[in-house]
Amino acid sequence: MNQLAQQIREAAREREARLAIARRFSHGTPLDIGRGASMPVAMPDRGPGDHRPYAMSPDPCPRCATRGTLGCQHQKPFEARSS
Repeated sequence: MNQLAQQIREAAREREARLAIARRFSHGTPLDIGRGASMPVAMPDRGPGDHRPYAMSPDPCPRCATRGTLGCQHQKPFEARSS
């Protein structure tokens, strides 16, 4: 068996082992275990020391594409203001 085929089979075995673990702990919900850590759900206003500008609309941030209603490291969450 050549080296490439051996590497492919080993990678497949490792993936199956990870999926078996994920299935055991997921309680029937799909789980993508190869995606790494995720960002926090929202980055709220941190008070007077927070110098980020408020999002002007609920549209995604132009820098990181996070929804404006959630806020991100570039802007505070969008707050609808009544006039």
